[in-house]
Amino acid sequence: MNGGLPAVSRRSVGSQIRVLIGILVVLVPLGAVISVATIHSQSAAVRALTLALGPASEANNNVLLDMTRADGAWRAAIVGSSAPIDPLSVQPAVDKQLDRVREGTQSAELAAADRAQLATLLAAERAAVTEWFAAARAALAEAPSTGAPPVVDPAVRARVEAAYASFTTAGATLGDAIRARRDAARVDSRAATDVTSGVIIAAAALVLIVLVAAGFGMDRAVGRPLARLREVVRRQAEEDVIAMANQEEGALEVRMLARDFNDLTRANARLVDQQAAVLEMQELVLDVGRGARGAADVHEALLRITSKLGAGLGADRVLLYTLADDGQSIDDRLQWHTDDLPDLPPLPRSLAQQVGAVNDELRRDAGFFDLGDLLAHEAYGDERVRAFHRATGALSMLMLPVGTGGRGLGIVAVLMVNAPRRWHRHEIQAAQQCAAIAAQSIVSLRLSQMQDEQVQRLTELDRQKTDFMATVSHELRTPLTSISGYLELLVDGDFGEVSDGQHVALDIIGRNATRLRGLIEDLLVLNKIEISGLQAIAEEVAVRDLLRTVTETMEPVAAASGVRLIRPEVPDDLIVKVDRGQVERALINLGSNAVKFTPEGGEVVLTAERSGGSTIISVHDTGIGIPAADLARLSERFFRAGNATAAAIPGTGLGLAIVRAIVEGHGGELVIASVEGEGSTMQVVLPVAQPAGVPA
Repeated sequence: MNGGLPAVSRRSVGSQIRVLIGILVVLVPLGAVISVATIHSQSAAVRALTLALGPASEANNNVLLDMTRADGAWRAAIVGSSAPIDPLSVQPAVDKQLDRVREGTQSAELAAADRAQLATLLAAERAAVTEWFAAARAALAEAPSTGAPPVVDPAVRARVEAAYASFTTAGATLGDAIRARRDAARVDSRAATDVTSGVIIAAAALVLIVLVAAGFGMDRAVGRPLARLREVVRRQAEEDVIAMANQEEGALEVRMLARDFNDLTRANARLVDQQAAVLEMQELVLDVGRGARGAADVHEALLRITSKLGAGLGADRVLLYTLADDGQSIDDRLQWHTDDLPDLPPLPRSLAQQVGAVNDELRRDAGFFDLGDLLAHEAYGDERVRAFHRATGALSMLMLPVGTGGRGLGIVAVLMVNAPRRWHRHEIQAAQQCAAIAAQSIVSLRLSQMQDEQVQRLTELDRQKTDFMATVSHELRTPLTSISGYLELLVDGDFGEVSDGQHVALDIIGRNATRLRGLIEDLLVLNKIEISGLQAIAEEVAVRDLLRTVTETMEPVAAASGVRLIRPEVPDDLIVKVDRGQVERALINLGSNAVKFTPEGGEVVLTAERSGGSTIISVHDTGIGIPAADLARLSERFFRAGNATAAAIPGTGLGLAIVRAIVEGHGGELVIASVEGEGSTMQVVLPVAQPAGVPA
């Protein structure tokens, strides 16, 4: 603090607060004691007024009023006038009021001397009241029973009047005594109030003066230095991170706070530098990851990793050795170094043979080797360290394993050859993350290379399979055509008469030739779809025409099998945009299957309807149905339902695969529902095409 400021401002805030508290501890209790004493005096006076003197004065006044009424009633009675009340009936009320006067004047709130004096005056008043009622009763007793005005003995009348005069004198004396004491109590109460107010005001003024003085002192010792400290904080918030507080200003606590603030500022500056270094390492890791992901092969990826890691850490040299499949011998060696350093020759055989063992040791125990100074006594005592120093010239080394899971893939070494170096934690963590990226790159790129090779082999196999299927199908058609031609000649008898047994044999040959021709055609269709796609030529076709063509094609087969073919009417405006020939083929396949798997006497129903933006063409039969376990595999090639195979119903297992390929090629869907023993429903769902002239 400046030398011109009072020395008190250099004292601690605690000492100043203790002085202030000491002053307040003296002033506040003193004022409180005086106030309590005066309040107690005031309270005694108020209690005397409210509990004793006030009720006694009121009761005494009531006695005077009641006695005045009784005396007036007595005087009216002795002159023969009608009295408003019986004068003797007032006595109980008067006695009751006198009892109230006694209770007030004998209250514990009054001094003993006052109680004694007021008791004497009350006794005189009570005696006068008793004497008056006795004299009045005697005077009224002399009244005749005829109702004439009473003739009162002058002596008795004088007795009554004397008793009333004694009562008024005693009552007035008692009332004056009560009022005198009541006025004194009021004076005492006001005086106590004035004293209490004065004490409170004086104490408050003293406390206020003390607080104002303390406030000025605290402002000099705390307020102003804190304001300047807050200004320093504001400057730091505005990027002036080197702003420091004045450690010689203010009270002891404020100066300690300023010192702690400056320590915190310096620590924060160090933390900012560390955070910047950590962020730089994070950017390095991200850059290494991006470079590795963009590499075409393992060698390129590792070369990028070593170059970016060395430059990012500011190292002199980076070596990366990858292990062969045996996990011990070196498979590849990559290195990066600054421009002023030459390439290193391969490691000596004695060191190269230890790469796998060092990898295992690192992954099992330490996780990394951090040698800031290879020439230090404790480090240079290791023979491997000395050999590595001789082979590379390294003065400082950070060595990390490259591996994934339980498999070692190599070692990466970050070297300094110009001077020793202490490796920071964030640098080690960044190097570890880069080693992990190297391991991921080795595994992923090798796996990708293997996958590419596998895909090439599978693609080649698939092409060979497709070519084989196309060649076999095509080559089978030529001899099959020749077989079918000569079979017709034999059946027609062009080569001589054919016996009945030979006819049976020729029929079997013909059916199997037809079956083989269908299989070949189906294979050719599927092969063509796989090679070049569906190649549909779409046109607007009325669904009614499609179903009519399908029905006409299937009618001979259905009639021969004893199956009834039903085709309800289809709306004229139900139109689809499809390749007519392909869709007809798909529907004929579905219809043929329905007829083939329906026993004699059953029926096949072909219907069509619109549902939202789709057209649903359904082929329903009452045939043998499909087992629930086989429904999911119906569209697989050469797959046939178990009950169809058991019933020896002929088929190739390619029909539904062709139907699904045609339907899905038109953007539609094939929906199959079946219950074994009850029948099946095949639904072809196709998009609706709007007819000409109808707005979409």
